[in-house]
Amino acid sequence: MGLSAQRLDHWTLVTSDLARTRQFYTEVLDAEPIDRAFPAGVTFGGTTIDFFLAGDQQHPSPGTDHHAYIIALQDFDAWTEQLRGHGVSVSFGNFGKTRMSLLFDDPDGYHFEFVVPMDSEEVAKRELEKRGIQPRRGGSQVSWPTAPL
Repeated sequence: MGLSAQRLDHWTLVTSDLARTRQFYTEVLDAEPIDRAFPAGVTFGGTTIDFFLAGDQQHPSPGTDHHAYIIALQDFDAWTEQLRGHGVSVSFGNFGKTRMSLLFDDPDGYHFEFVVPMDSEEVAKRELEKRGIQPRRGGSQVSWPTAPL
């Protein structure tokens, strides 16, 4: 067909607490705040995330979908400590023979995955074992961390 998209421009997030959400994204995830009156938002991983305060017509609705960002292997442990240091529950996953994932929720329960793609199954096996992450088998489900902050 020849048609393609260039990149993800933005995604929107409905939050129950705008200040808490802004703090989570800027302090925990080190996202860049966007200097504008409305909507509040940040830039993270090259993508704009717009924040809208919940109201009568819209409510936080994290559901089962998630947003996945690629991170470098050398940053995996530092991200784990950064999140845990801010009281964020994390879990780990392996979704593919050469991938390792860090799973967590934002304060409203939106699911995030930080993915490390690796060059070979040998490297992946070594990195998974080093962290005690069990390789995924068959049709196992994603295990997101428990309730949001």
